[in-house]
Amino acid sequence: MKPDENIPLMTWRARPDMSCEQVSRAWLDYTGYTPEQALGEGWTRALHPDDLTRWLECSVRAFDERKPFEIEYRLRRRDGEYRWMLERAAPLHADGGLFLGYAGACVDIDAHKCMENGLARALERERRARIATEEASRLRHDLMVSVLEELRAPAEAIAACAGRLQENTIERHARSQCRIISSLLELASPGDQAAREPLLSGVRVLVAGVDGQGHELQSMLSVAGAEVRLAPSVEAALESLGSWQPDVLLSDLDWGGRSLIRELRALPAERGGCLRAAALGGGGNKAAGYDAQLAKPVEPVALLATVARLAH
Repeated sequence: MKPDENIPLMTWRARPDMSCEQVSRAWLDYTGYTPEQALGEGWTRALHPDDLTRWLECSVRAFDERKPFEIEYRLRRRDGEYRWMLERAAPLHADGGLFLGYAGACVDIDAHKCMENGLARALERERRARIATEEASRLRHDLMVSVLEELRAPAEAIAACAGRLQENTIERHARSQCRIISSLLELASPGDQAAREPLLSGVRVLVAGVDGQGHELQSMLSVAGAEVRLAPSVEAALESLGSWQPDVLLSDLDWGGRSLIRELRALPAERGGCLRAAALGGGGNKAAGYDAQLAKPVEPVALLATVARLAH
């Protein structure tokens, strides 16, 4: 039977034995087949080999049940490229109910399929990135809790011994350290989803002029969730105020921290003049202009507690 010249769609008809008896001109133009090549079982050569078995299973089940079916598969275009098709087919019956076979139509959905696959890949990449971020956050949180738990026992022991010795100064500092550790553990303890956030999550810390211990401080703060930037000079530190806008400044007094804080406090508030800052070192001399002061070498608990207090 000749193909219907007047049908603009890619259509076909099959006999009750599933052999093809007619294809439209649009189907022939798309595949490059002649009518003789397409009829009978010949049309199946245009299907992608990986999709043929799936098409046969679907169509045989539908033929047996005399029900409509729908399936997606790849069909080879006349230039050799396989493109995705959406095919829908329904049974044909004579007026008396006699089963005559099936009629079907194909629509090229390759562009939609590619977009769908691209979206699926993008969603999978986003899912993997989210899992990696959550895992990194959990590891940082667990590490900080572990460090604080390790520090709490010796701090409590020092406080107890100092109390028996009546060394009030030692006892006061030791108990202060215990309170800091307890507060940090309370902040870090898992509760609802928000409570699992690292202690310094989202806090930007500018570390200025800390020779030798700079990367160590950066590591301690990063584990607690902070974003850290090192500034090797006063000029670099002041430049970071506008380009990066830190939340807390840590500056070494022995390096030039007094000069930095004078220039900082001379700036208007909108340019960082009111930035909360902690001085490092200083040999016991008062750090004018700073909000807090830490002795060197800097202890992790004191560092985290000070930055958390200044940031929040």
